[in-house]
Amino acid sequence: MNILVLIAGVLDPKWPVAPLGDGLPERAADRLILSPFDEAALEIALRIRDAHSDTAIRALVAGGAEAIRLARAVAALNIADVATVALAAPWDQAANARELAAVCDDADLVLMGREFGDCDDGLVPPMLAGLLGKPFFGRVQVVEATGAIRLMREAAICEEWLTVAQPVVASVTNDRRTRLRKPLMKNVMMARQARIEALTIGTLAQAPTGGADLAGVSAHAGARAMVDCAMIGGSPEDQASAIAALLVEAAR
Repeated sequence: MNILVLIAGVLDPKWPVAPLGDGLPERAADRLILSPFDEAALEIALRIRDAHSDTAIRALVAGGAEAIRLARAVAALNIADVATVALAAPWDQAANARELAAVCDDADLVLMGREFGDCDDGLVPPMLAGLLGKPFFGRVQVVEATGAIRLMREAAICEEWLTVAQPVVASVTNDRRTRLRKPLMKNVMMARQARIEALTIGTLAQAPTGGADLAGVSAHAGARAMVDCAMIGGSPEDQASAIAALLVEAAR
């Protein structure tokens, strides 16, 4: 089986968002991390490979040069075929789906986070499935890979299972049962030297037509205001008294 994992990456929420001149957030290499949905998609692919040794995994990380560091983190999971893909309009779901469709035709299973950089809209995975003419199975939580490969999602009080018997596009959500494993140190060292291919729009497909132009961004989600803070030391009783005094002061 050929599995393609599409990874969007997100800005680390521990850091303030830094806007660029066009109003979009800066995707700095040292601020990009895997989203919980990226991690779940990767773990499902790895579990399938654990059970079926003939499985080949390819991973594409959205972004240009800034995504190489994140791509190496993916390669450290013993995934040899990892590349970055520069998307022309990362905020345009339709454009993303059209561009990604050019690299998915030979995949038996396409896995991607249920949000692919679209602020909780969840539109890219089903759009991609429609463009590829493949069935879509959304919000996957668990995989069962012993024997036939089955994907599971929960719907209300029911579990829905899909046997992967034909090419499928599946979006993945985070679940405590599908937490990404830690890479082996030897694989981390090898990933630092791994060749990361950089795909561009020109090598994937012609520039998308009919897309929208972003006029600007007026606010930045996650931007943080500076606040006063203080370290509270001493015994637990002293700390409790200090916190109580702060709460009383704040309530006045």
